[in-house]
Amino acid sequence: MADAITLESIHQQLCAEIETLLSLKCGSIKTDTDLTVLGIDSLRFVSLLLVIEQKFGVNLMKTGLTNEDTKTVRSLTAAIQAGRNA
Repeated sequence: MADAITLESIHQQLCAEIETLLSLKCGSIKTDTDLTVLGIDSLRFVSLLLVIEQKFGVNLMKTGLTNEDTKTVRSLTAAIQAGRNA
């Protein structure tokens, strides 16, 4: 069973990982910003999926990830939490 982790904790860690991946200033990502606007292309998204799997123990490609799940940090956070609870 997955260890307890809050939605807020997932969100904060995910933002930090995206900021690192894109070399953005800490705290610069807004919850509802479109990820493609931030500059996440397909190659960077695959890198992000690998980080998510390592950090949160969730393989999002096996959880039925949809385009809607990958639009914003908020939707991606919810997909991670759902994957952890599955």
